[in-house]
Amino acid sequence: MKKPIFALAAVVLLAGCGTSGTEAAPAPSAASGPVEVSNCGTVYTYAKPPERIVTSSTVATEVVLALGLKDRMAGTVAANDIMERYAADLTGIKVISESAFPPPSKEVVYSANPDLVVSGYPDDYGPKALGDRAVLRKEGVNSHLLSASCPGATATVEQTYDDLRALGRIFGVQTKAEELVTALKAEVDAVTPVTPALRVFDYAGGKDKPLTSGANTLVYDLARRAGGENIFPETREFGQVSWEELVKRDPQVIIVEDQAFEPADEAIEWMRSYAPIKDVTAVRENRFVVIPVNDLQPGLRSGRALKALAEGFAR
Repeated sequence: MKKPIFALAAVVLLAGCGTSGTEAAPAPSAASGPVEVSNCGTVYTYAKPPERIVTSSTVATEVVLALGLKDRMAGTVAANDIMERYAADLTGIKVISESAFPPPSKEVVYSANPDLVVSGYPDDYGPKALGDRAVLRKEGVNSHLLSASCPGATATVEQTYDDLRALGRIFGVQTKAEELVTALKAEVDAVTPVTPALRVFDYAGGKDKPLTSGANTLVYDLARRAGGENIFPETREFGQVSWEELVKRDPQVIIVEDQAFEPADEAIEWMRSYAPIKDVTAVRENRFVVIPVNDLQPGLRSGRALKALAEGFAR
């Protein structure tokens, strides 16, 4: 189970990915026949490019807009944290829910009459949200989950490249998709990890027991690429660990996820005041790296998140 996502301001602008709000994007072209794509282990068939897309997360909205598909968007969710370069593109798009958490219900999403839902969060397909994806498909609504969020998968940045290419095929905008892949890959490949590797802990909130992203999540793929070594490799999914064990494993750096329900500055202040961890290296040396939580999710933000992590680890 992946965690709820709340996002604040970005660290650095994503360079070179997608069109700005004022640039013309290539028009989607009709496919010559049905297009099949594999997503989270299931093959989805598209007889024609979808015409009414609903994006149920900010990171998914950015991907769809970057592909030049604004004119096919029937609705979006939680659009207040959109990357600056895509903010103008949101003009005129219906916001069906101001908040992504809890996820919008099936009734809310269906009010936009979608034929495709694109999301970055697996909880969007939970029983209190959209529900089973196979049921959606039977009802005429295809779905795509950004692949690094697929349940049970080990997340990597490369899965975002796969998503861009898959959506590019679905909508006949393969050239644009490949441009986005090239730009994002260049950002990712430009980052040099710090050496030697640092012991790293990801803090995602919690007082009695800290919440952390598991080793299978994109957070730790990014941390590894930046030169970080996960101190809880046995924790595969998002969940709780103990402060006592954290003290024993003594992280040199703590990644702090900046979230609406627990802003990073408040979280850091609390950790500094929490006596049981005062002698942990990261706390004692004030080595906290703050990253907006949406930058740690699948999508077009991975390059800037990776750069921010590497710079933070090097300080």
